[in-house]
Amino acid sequence: MADSDSWLFPFFVMEVSWMSKNSNNPKRNKPKILTKYDQFVVPRLRDIPIWVREGATDEEIAKRLNIHIWTLGDYRRKHPKFAEVLERPTKWETHVYPRLAEIQQWFEEGVNAEDIIRKLDIGKTTWYEYIDKHPMLAELVKWSRSVPISHVENSLLKAATGYEYEEIKTIIEEDKNGKKKTRIEKVKRYQPPNPTAMIFYLKNRAPNEWNDRRELVVNTKALEQERKQLFLDMIEADVVDADYEAIEESVEIEEGYVEPDDSHP
Repeated sequence: MADSDSWLFPFFVMEVSWMSKNSNNPKRNKPKILTKYDQFVVPRLRDIPIWVREGATDEEIAKRLNIHIWTLGDYRRKHPKFAEVLERPTKWETHVYPRLAEIQQWFEEGVNAEDIIRKLDIGKTTWYEYIDKHPMLAELVKWSRSVPISHVENSLLKAATGYEYEEIKTIIEEDKNGKKKTRIEKVKRYQPPNPTAMIFYLKNRAPNEWNDRRELVVNTKALEQERKQLFLDMIEADVVDADYEAIEESVEIEEGYVEPDDSHP
């Protein structure tokens, strides 16, 4: 560069520097393109859990968000936060857990499992799935079922051994003036042991000693060996028993022939 042009150099450097800085501005200031997720879903993320608790379906939620149901499914897969707010409570949280006390009471009263499942408005498969999944429910069912069984066992033992009880009678009496009075009369009575209850209790509590069934175990292998040994013993003794028939000897007599009388010489 000639000396006459040296005074232009600072301006040239400044111009290049300004152009290089200015060339980056379009990229940095480029506006962000908003998707439907940013426009319609993100502003309503706090509203969606409320809709879910109110029982809104996916189709209804998609309509409220002004998106297609397929788009909702796509956003559910791509955006974990959206999937989280869409998650609905299970029937364990809504139908079973809040009613554990009632379930315990029903079992203690002797209500069967099918009726309880119907009361809870859940499926049979769901019920047994929750029993496997939630130890709390499994223990409650096991314990609650044992309560009526224990009551029955105690009543059976009581009937088998005999017991005293109090009989209460309500007697209405009328005095001379025609005024009615109520009198309660208590009488102590004794119920003797019930033989049927005794037999039933003993057969179930001590089956080995009191069960009527007797099992007969036949060892066929031992019997077969015994028969073989008996056969060998007979061969060695050269004694073989045979079946036989006694045949009676017969004599033919010619017609006209007279058998001599041996009594006369």
